[in-house]
Amino acid sequence: MECPYCRNTLTEVTNSRPTKGDTQIWRRRKCAHCGEIFTTQEVVDLSHLVVIKKSGKPEVFSSIKLYSGIYGATIGSKTPNREIVVEKITREVEREIMYLKKKRVTSAEIADIVLRKLQKTQTATFMRFLAYTKDISNESQMKRELKKYTGEDE
Repeated sequence: MECPYCRNTLTEVTNSRPTKGDTQIWRRRKCAHCGEIFTTQEVVDLSHLVVIKKSGKPEVFSSIKLYSGIYGATIGSKTPNREIVVEKITREVEREIMYLKKKRVTSAEIADIVLRKLQKTQTATFMRFLAYTKDISNESQMKRELKKYTGEDE
């Protein structure tokens, strides 16, 4: 790790702890050259993961695209602290994707994970995300999709 003050590469970790639901590591570092103290965040890199889109086209996983898709579904809702809620759900979804232990995952698999997370706590966002990801255009389609997630009959 390079010191942001003097650019020396000799730093030591003086404190470390998990953050954001154990998906990141916070580290306090001290530069061996200038003595300045700074903080870093360590995050798991999912750039090895390939997402297969609906069209069949492969692309590298993007945490930013995941976040923005979930965030877009919250627009119009009255979710307090929207950015914090979306960040938390994004991290939970990324963790579940890692648990799959796959190198390739479909966008539909990711959408299903997101929907299961949203269904538990964010009903309005769940409905918007469902309608968007499943290209729902009528009431009967919506009922069929809702049945998949609720397990209830129409």
